[in-house]
Amino acid sequence: MLNFRWPSRIQARTIPTLLQDPPRNLLGQSQSGTGKTAAFVITMLTRIDMSKSSTQGLVLAPTRELARQIMDVIQGLGQYMGVKTQFTIPAMFTRGREFDAHIVVGTPGTTLDCVRKGQLNLDHLKMLVIDEADNMLDLQGLGEQCIRIKS
Repeated sequence: MLNFRWPSRIQARTIPTLLQDPPRNLLGQSQSGTGKTAAFVITMLTRIDMSKSSTQGLVLAPTRELARQIMDVIQGLGQYMGVKTQFTIPAMFTRGREFDAHIVVGTPGTTLDCVRKGQLNLDHLKMLVIDEADNMLDLQGLGEQCIRIKS
């Protein structure tokens, strides 16, 4: 399905670092299509405690389309694990309903709104991924929203 045979250069360099204990922060940069998403998704899936129904992984993306692509990778790699996922992008979640997913993927504005309203509890968060962070810092307000969510 995903056609993985060998890790790409970015995967070979990042996955061992991301899997270390204690966990470490990582900033990775690579061309489009080199497997960055799979690298952080594999790491995220290994750190999720499936016995707990709390949000443990959060991925922020600058656009709805990228959030959907990331979710496809999470669901593809995690399909046999029973991982629960939810979106925090407009028109893709139920307003007023609390999140009970292991991994949440969304855009910064909607995610921040869900946190502020008490729908999304990040007390048990183990991993935060800010995809395309360089682009989000350039886009007005998205970088600031990411910083607020992290705080």
